[in-house]
Amino acid sequence: MQKLARFKIMARRLGGFNVDIFRMAQDPAHAREMLQRAQDVDSENLIMLAMELYEALGLLEEEPPSKARGKEEAADDIPLEADGAARYVFGARG
Repeated sequence: MQKLARFKIMARRLGGFNVDIFRMAQDPAHAREMLQRAQDVDSENLIMLAMELYEALGLLEEEPPSKARGKEEAADDIPLEADGAARYVFGARG
């Protein structure tokens, strides 16, 4: 809650926009909108605080779905052999 209070004050002073911290805490879409507006302000402190709030509010995804799908597809393209020879690309073989 302390970060939200600091964010509200900094957004008003540096960004010129008002933030409803209770709505931010309850509505993820509104929180994303306010945090995005903060990222457009030329203040490193406000941007860093916005990034901290993204994480604190659970708005950061672990990995975008398109990248996760790409890894699965790439894993399917690797042929699996019983002796594990397909896994060695470089290095000494004996």
